[in-house]
Amino acid sequence: MQDDHPRSEALDFSGPLAKTVINSLSANIAIIDAKGVILETNQGWRNYATINEMEEANDSIGVNYLELCDATTGKEAEDARSVAAGIRAVIRGEVKEFMYDYPCHGPDGRHFYYVRAIRVAEEQPIRVVVSHEDITALKLAEEALRKREMERDRLQHALELAREVQQILLPKDSPGIAGLEVAGKSIYCDETGGDYYDFIEFEKDGRQNLGVAVGDVAGHGISAALLMASVRSALRQRVALPGSISRVIADVNNQLVGDFAESGQFATLFYLAIDPSKGELEWVRAGHDPAICYDPAADGFIELDGSGMALGVQKDGRYEENRQSDIPRGSIIVLGTDGIWETRNKSGRMFGKAALHAVIREYSEAGSDTIMAAIFKEIEKFGKTGKAEDDLTLVVIKVDSSPA
Repeated sequence: MQDDHPRSEALDFSGPLAKTVINSLSANIAIIDAKGVILETNQGWRNYATINEMEEANDSIGVNYLELCDATTGKEAEDARSVAAGIRAVIRGEVKEFMYDYPCHGPDGRHFYYVRAIRVAEEQPIRVVVSHEDITALKLAEEALRKREMERDRLQHALELAREVQQILLPKDSPGIAGLEVAGKSIYCDETGGDYYDFIEFEKDGRQNLGVAVGDVAGHGISAALLMASVRSALRQRVALPGSISRVIADVNNQLVGDFAESGQFATLFYLAIDPSKGELEWVRAGHDPAICYDPAADGFIELDGSGMALGVQKDGRYEENRQSDIPRGSIIVLGTDGIWETRNKSGRMFGKAALHAVIREYSEAGSDTIMAAIFKEIEKFGKTGKAEDDLTLVVIKVDSSPA
């Protein structure tokens, strides 16, 4: 079968063609003899010599490249000696190819080059092609990447430290007050978060009472965690002093206005005080969702509602104090942050408070730990195909069902 495509003539890669190709390369190329004397250079080499104002003629022909490396002093001396040793190994035939990258400081700043030396042929006379490729952009990119990695590691360390500190600030144990069974937990969607809960035991009229706080600082991350710590500190200090709980929260707000001013953030808080011996609740809502109270005997849910703005927004804010007496034994009180009922599944549907009520009702005969675990399990099952977008904090309080 006849070939319709004529064969191309063999390319004579010598003379003007070879020079044109070599001069078109971006690398700085020199051809040296067995002693290291430069016999020929390309246009890239000559351009480099002109820009860097080298003392010899810009083509460097006749200059001994190896002696120039040997005579280098200062910071670049060690690299220059390594390059000279590598090229000499190529000349002697000990290695077929030598490669090395090194820094070079010129009038226009810091540069990095990749040098490659290879013999043209094994026979005499010995000729070695030495090429220098400018890899400054690559090296600077690698340097920037290393800095970013170091900054990432530093930030990761800071986040881990912040998480440890935040975990220390959360209650380690449930309060041991007769007549109450209490469980609490926070799960953060990032390393740290703005959710907060606390148990504060105090005496009132000679009776053991429990203060329960659940809060949510706007945002996530370290800044939210630090502001959460401010909320906790301000509340604990103020609760230790006399005054109604509405006055307590008002004073906490005034303290936080200064702390939150520059950040532009705010915190919502639900504070509940329980007197188990009297079956009495007192609470203040500071922009937070109401707590839920379930009476298993009546199978009824009520919300512990009330008015009051978020903390840190405006000084001298007014907070409504609410009270409910004769809480039935066996009642279950649930406080949480909106991440609980606003958890979304893959289709975007929210978990919702109706689902929360259903879990509370189903496990109403169990202890507070079991109820809390069941709620978290249902939330995980509901949202397992979606990404957690918010922190989850939950406190479950069960009033002792035994007779007073």
